Amino acid sequence: MPLTLSLVAAGLTLAAPVRLDRVDVLSEDSGTFLHYDVPMALSYPPMTAVRFLTQVKVVLSLPVSGLYAGASIASQSLSYEGPLWRSQDGRGLFWTASVHTRLLMPYGAHAGVAWRFGFLRLGVGASASSEATWARPAWTEWKVLPTLSLGFGPNVAPGQ
Repeated sequence: MPLTLSLVAAGLTLAAPVRLDRVDVLSEDSGTFLHYDVPMALSYPPMTAVRFLTQVKVVLSLPVSGLYAGASIASQSLSYEGPLWRSQDGRGLFWTASVHTRLLMPYGAHAGVAWRFGFLRLGVGASASSEATWARPAWTEWKVLPTLSLGFGPNVAPGQ
């Protein structure tokens, strides 16, 4: 299976350019940083700093218009953005949906909206995640959290 994924990724890379879309300094993957780590920042500053760094996500625009792949130390995601409203210069409101993985083990999903203007992307939504891991692949317990994301990247509109 990993070989198949590698071949598909290589084929997509050759078909069209993969480019940096943004760096999310506040990731929407699971939403746990804002809800669990930030409130503990005064009590455990070093741990909060480490958790902040592990959730920072690099997002690449894939050859399929609106499709993105993101990776941080904590998780990976495959997401799609579709326009709800877009101006001529690429600013606009987009609906988003994504699947989240840890070491390519699916553990959750996200749905929301994102506002893009210039080099900034601001997103809000909800993330549903489980504690599934390769050691314990069980999706029986879920948590749903509201999310907020903040990303910075080149001044390029989605789909361009």
